[in-house]
Amino acid sequence: MRPLTANVMRGLAAVALVVFAGAASAEVQEPQGYRMGSLHGEVPATLTGAEVVHTPRLAELLHDGRAVLVDAASVPRRPENLAPEAIWKPVPHENIAGSIWIPAIGEGKIEKNVEAYFRERLGALTGNDLDRPVVFYCHPQCWASWNAAKRAISYGYRKISWYPDGAEGWRDAGHALVAAAPETPPDLEH
Repeated sequence: MRPLTANVMRGLAAVALVVFAGAASAEVQEPQGYRMGSLHGEVPATLTGAEVVHTPRLAELLHDGRAVLVDAASVPRRPENLAPEAIWKPVPHENIAGSIWIPAIGEGKIEKNVEAYFRERLGALTGNDLDRPVVFYCHPQCWASWNAAKRAISYGYRKISWYPDGAEGWRDAGHALVAAAPETPPDLEH
């Protein structure tokens, strides 16, 4: 085996630098509006207008019982390739105790009845106090809570937090999760 020449070494170093720079620049940026398309994948580290929190800070926010906790996870859908006669039983949804689970509020574009329900429900949960802390979460690498938090900011809420670690992050830190049932908006479009 021949030793590597100086030119080969410089070439390898240049390739390594390009690969490293590409990885560093691959950081996900916030979109201008809401995340459209798939809600699963790498998420940004920021959310303009919100505090991004992790488990220790979330525990602080929940300590006094004032923060409203909203789970924005989607409801599991029956797999499209599942035979019609096949039984499908999704895994029960679990979330952080005290959460309100409102699916569909994290889609890039939401239906008018969902939007109206979300505004109304958020108002009821906060006592229409735009300075009441509200924390949004779903799962790791899920945009639903990011979109829902951004939507609440657009409604004028000033103390929005986003917990990108999701229910799994809470559980992995040694905290319990509880079985949850979704809140669904009544059909307002007749």
